[in-house]
Parts: sequence; structure tokens; C-alpha cells
Amino acid sequence: MGEPMTGATDTITDRAVVLHQNRAVVGLSPWLAEAAVDAVRNGLLLQLVTPADGSITYPLEVLLAQAQGQWVVRAGDQYRDGLTGLPLHWDGRCFSASNGSPTGGPLPTAVPWSGGLEIQIVTLHPATEALDLGASTEAAVRALTGNDPVGWGVAEPVTERWSRRELTSFCRTRAPAPSSVTIVGGKQRSALLGVLTVERVDVGVREQLRLAGPPLSEVDEETVEALAEKLATTVRSMIVTVHPGRSGGLRSSTPSLPALPLGILVGRQEQALDSEPEMVPGRALGRGARRAWWYRVDRGPGAPYENLTAVLRRYGLSTAGQGAG
Repeated sequence: MGEPMTGATDTITDRAVVLHQNRAVVGLSPWLAEAAVDAVRNGLLLQLVTPADGSITYPLEVLLAQAQGQWVVRAGDQYRDGLTGLPLHWDGRCFSASNGSPTGGPLPTAVPWSGGLEIQIVTLHPATEALDLGASTEAAVRALTGNDPVGWGVAEPVTERWSRRELTSFCRTRAPAPSSVTIVGGKQRSALLGVLTVERVDVGVREQLRLAGPPLSEVDEETVEALAEKLATTVRSMIVTVHPGRSGGLRSSTPSLPALPLGILVGRQEQALDSEPEMVPGRALGRGARRAWWYRVDRGPGAPYENLTAVLRRYGLSTAGQGAG
């Protein structure tokens, strides 16, 4: 094929599945999720093409990362990567990198700590009939919006009203296969979108929540601190970052600086530690085997990512995949 088709049609080659969307906001629709699964199954690259003034939702952004897909932005007769701004060109089989600097212009000078909050929470449950999912999701959404989640579903728009009982039942019927659902909460300036993944692991059931929500300016820092205290005795970890390219769960195609880590909660590890990393002061929450540590990595002595890395290494946690692009 010489050039990709335009409009709502798709291009399929021996290298890629190229999906064209002309909407202002592109979400994780059922057919797009299915196309991603088919692309991965067939060893093809998934590439999503949108207009330059378009946005993608956080659940779709997560899916593209998991499927090793790519967001392609079309500006006239030019193309660029929607996350990095690097120029792309159609080589007849897929969009590939072009020589040159980012076409979206220089990175904006962002106000420190501007942009949407992102929260990643990992909880480990015993695999029992008493399993109850969604508690950490409720707590995080309430902290950021003041209300319970609005709903959940396997794609966007979500189809189910929020119910921890029904969510748990859905995941149980799919076990031992993993489940991944979209979470919706808040409205207007406090809107948020998230992805909840539940899977069986050797020691139980792992529940991982990723939320992209309102800007930090809309949420008191005391609220984040209170959330850490509430979850300290139940979760394995919580990482809070601020991303200048997101707001209300939407990602703009304007190139932006990466997310900055704000804080990390480390709790219920296999080996309880009674002291904080040497370079990063922390605050103990709880006692005994349930003791957790909360670290504000935005406060010296090192840069936020240096502090976060120090905490992760102290507890033997992986540094891969932390933060957001």
C-alpha cells in the first residue's frame, strides 16, 4: 500500500493495523479494544491516527502502552508521535520515525506541579471466597472527587453503575484469567478516568488501580496525605504523580514534560522494615507487621525521580514502569 486510507477506514498491512479516528476525544471503545487484541495476537503494530487537536482518554493511553501501540497525530500532511512529538512518515507498511526534531515545537515551560494527578495503587488479597474488590478504588475516587465512582465497564463508555459486589462477581467469573475494567468518576473539573486490573498471582489476587484525575490545584495536598493514611494498612504500594499533559483523564497531543512523582506509600511488604531510605525522610503509618511508610519525594534532598528511585530500591521494588510518559 502506498498511503494509508483516510476518514474512518482502517489500513492493515503485514506490519501494522492502522486505525483512523476523527473525533475530538477518542476513548477505549469495544471495537478498538478488540482491534488491539487482534493486532497483538497477529504480531502486528497497533497505530491510532487522530487529528492534531484531538485527545485520547487515559484507559486508551494505558491500552496503547500495554499493546506496545502508538498514537499518531495528523497535522495537515505531516505526522508525529502523539506522546513524544517526534516526526513520523508513512513508509508503505506503517508509520515509522523520520529524521528530525519534534514537530510540535519546543516543550512548553510548565508551571511546577501543574497538570492532572495520577495515582497507582497495588493491593494483594488472599484468594478466598470472602474476596472483596474495589475498596482502594472507592477510597481514591472519594479523595479526588468527594463521591464514589460513577461506574465501570470493559470499555468506554462504561455500562455498569458502581458496585463493589458486582465488580467482584465479574472478576471471579473470569478467573483465573485476568480482568481489566475502566473506572469513571467525578465530573467537570474533578473528572477522572482509570483502569482496574485484577489477576491471580502465586500468593493471591493482585488488584492494580491506575487513575488519572483532576489537577493538583483542585485537590488539597492534605487530601493526598489523608488517602495515604487511610490505605496504609491495606495496600502494598501507592505512587502519586502529577502529569502536565493530562487533565480530567484526557491526554492532549501537545508534547509535554514527563510526570513528576509527588509521593509513595510502601506498606505490607514481605519483609517489614523499620527505617526509611537513608536519603529520603519518611513518615511511619501504623504499627507492627502492618506498618507502612509514606514518603513525599517532591521534597529534597534529591530531585523527585531520584528520591522515588531511592525508596523503590530500599524496598527491593521494581523501578520499571513507574511514573508515566
